[in-house]
Amino acid sequence: MQQISISNTQNVGDMSETKLTERQQKILNLIKESSTITAKQMSETLSVSPRTIERDLSLMKKVGILRRDGKDNDGVWVVIESIL
Repeated sequence: MQQISISNTQNVGDMSETKLTERQQKILNLIKESSTITAKQMSETLSVSPRTIERDLSLMKKVGILRRDGKDNDGVWVVIESIL
């Protein structure tokens, strides 16, 4: 499995030499376990602020690692496997 970094978003097009942070990898694992998990649940599980989770999710959505399908309060997370 190729690892992807989103910590340097200036070079988003080149994903070949990049790695996810440990926290971002944990977020993806949580989403794979439960696609309906909320940012609040992730923040409680990982012992970080909800804002930290939101920043990581936003970055991962921006570079195409994951997306949110459905409504904000009733949607599911989708990990885009073709990238990972």
